[in-house]
Amino acid sequence: MKKMKAGIGFPSVVLLGVNGVIGGGLFLLPSTMYKQGGQLVLLAIALAGIAATLIAMHYAVMSSRIDEDGGAWVYTLKAFGHYPGFLVGWFGWLFGVITISAESAAFLKTLTGLVPAVGTPVVYNGLALTIMTLLIIMNLFGTGISSRIDDMSSLIKIGVIVAVFIATVVWFVLGHVDHFTVAQAKPVADFSGAFGNAFYMFTGFSLIPIAAKEMKSPGKMLPRAILTVMLATTAIFVLMQLVAMSVLGPGLAGSSLPVADIFNTILGRIGRTVIITGMMLSIIGVAIATSFNSPIELASMARERGFLPRELSRTNRYGAPVGAVLLTMLIAGGLILSGSYLFLIKLIVLSDFVQYLGTIFASLKLRNDKTLPTGFELPGGRWLTYLTCLVVAYLFTTFAFTTVLVGIGFAILGTAIYSFEQRRH
Repeated sequence: MKKMKAGIGFPSVVLLGVNGVIGGGLFLLPSTMYKQGGQLVLLAIALAGIAATLIAMHYAVMSSRIDEDGGAWVYTLKAFGHYPGFLVGWFGWLFGVITISAESAAFLKTLTGLVPAVGTPVVYNGLALTIMTLLIIMNLFGTGISSRIDDMSSLIKIGVIVAVFIATVVWFVLGHVDHFTVAQAKPVADFSGAFGNAFYMFTGFSLIPIAAKEMKSPGKMLPRAILTVMLATTAIFVLMQLVAMSVLGPGLAGSSLPVADIFNTILGRIGRTVIITGMMLSIIGVAIATSFNSPIELASMARERGFLPRELSRTNRYGAPVGAVLLTMLIAGGLILSGSYLFLIKLIVLSDFVQYLGTIFASLKLRNDKTLPTGFELPGGRWLTYLTCLVVAYLFTTFAFTTVLVGIGFAILGTAIYSFEQRRH
């Protein structure tokens, strides 16, 4: 989500928040969640929205008390010191790296709807490396285009969502729909899996409170904005799932591109081609925008805090942090070659999981700190925090063992780099 301008009002906060939360998962995950959640898939999405809201409220608390950019790692640094703060920041950067990989994988998966040959390993890997190379070039020589690309992808994304809902309503009005109901849906196969994938769609919420100090009356506005954004996005996700189930019926389970297949059913092959093109532009726009932001975050940890080697923060004549760009894209490229889209989104949730823990525990530790402003207070106080801890604990149970191992590996890598840098100085 883009940086908000000073004095931004409530409607703008909500619109930017909704745009920041909704990503490629909305277009690709309805079939996967349906196969897992079956009759209870809508409940899984609603519960994921509630869980994300509980966690987001803790971000609201901390951002109203600590007036610094950075989000979770700054809160953790204040509460627990340098190493815990670094580790949360490391996983925050990793969140961006994996997002680049996941959105690039989503782009290629969507492209298979137009060019099936992209699904073959040789073509897929070749295109993946091409995308990473182009992102490196854009980062090193075109640092001024990030916001324009973000704006473009946002408009296309909104256009695709509106087009789906309008086309479906018209289709229903004309009577071209079988009376498929939730009761006819598949039985539940893996509710935890459906919940985990649904939760991934909400992960952008952690960006909403970061620019709190730039809002008008953030103490009053931020909690209302977060609740409004989460209610709006939950409604959109539930409606999209309901549309997919209603239009595609039992065939949803076998769809690899459910939103495209909705348009294929309603408008035929031309409609499918148009919507796939829109989806691709929207998805790759997110990858490009994230590829600009993530290296800057890594360079900031190296330059301003001394957590990482300062070589990562050195810039070229275009202002791009060369070392941070290369490290970011090297890891992103390795991830897109080694994991599927579904594996990558699990890694995204895991990297956010570490940030959730840092923020929630920081809110407990600093709850009675008199050196900080009072800020926003949680309704229910500590009890809401304890409930949120239970929610986060359940979220952890949705991770596969392989996902946890990869997370541990990244933690060890980050710790080794951090320790080396501390010994140098």
